[in-house]
Amino acid sequence: MGPRLENKTCVVTGAGAGIGAAIARAFSAEGARVVVNDVDRDRADEVSGGIREAGGQAVASYAAIGSVSSAEALLETALDSFGSVDVLVNNAGVLRDRMLHKMSEDDWDRVIAVHLKGTWACSREIVRHWRPLAKGEAQSNRRVHRKIINVTSASGLIGAIGQSNYAAAKMGIVGLTKTWAKELGSLAINVNAVAPAALTAMTQPLLEDPAVAEKRLARFALGRYGRPEEIAPAFTFLACADSDYVTGQILCVDGGLVI
Repeated sequence: MGPRLENKTCVVTGAGAGIGAAIARAFSAEGARVVVNDVDRDRADEVSGGIREAGGQAVASYAAIGSVSSAEALLETALDSFGSVDVLVNNAGVLRDRMLHKMSEDDWDRVIAVHLKGTWACSREIVRHWRPLAKGEAQSNRRVHRKIINVTSASGLIGAIGQSNYAAAKMGIVGLTKTWAKELGSLAINVNAVAPAALTAMTQPLLEDPAVAEKRLARFALGRYGRPEEIAPAFTFLACADSDYVTGQILCVDGGLVI
């Protein structure tokens, strides 16, 4: 069996570190051409450069996810660099945790913009590119599967204290995933989501207080956060042909956090 993503172009937002970087590297290891998106230019360059040094194909994108114009720029980078797009991973995210009575309008707007609007904008732009391709393939009796993989979280499934903005965005992404799976299935576009739980720069501060850390880790059936490299294989599965009959699903890769 050859590389599962050979000749595929995969776009990963928020890929400069953590889970996103692990996904980009895993995709490259399976033969994909990767667009490494991150608003942090140094990180995007580091990950894309590392992929190229290892013999893969990658290009950096610095679009700040959360607007239609950034989605347009992201797609333009992919098409200019590789001529096609086959997989979109909507991974970019930020945290602005506050209890409801302390949450500012900016705290709310920023998280909703990056997670929810960003997922919508990037997906809409890429689907507008895919639709005529899929219709042409259907007329030729060909069925070429393309993939959107969204990122939600435990907060998007069961809620979390101090994360009303984040939980609302991540729950919204679940709704987008299921809706788009129904809308786009006839075009052979699979839409799924992953709910990961990994120790990254975004989650590390949650364990700084030993008492809080002990209580938090007790919620996991496996007693720990995963490593980004343990999360990435789920994305590889959902990106490749092995998952062509899987759509509208939320895959929890969380060490038994949500069971």
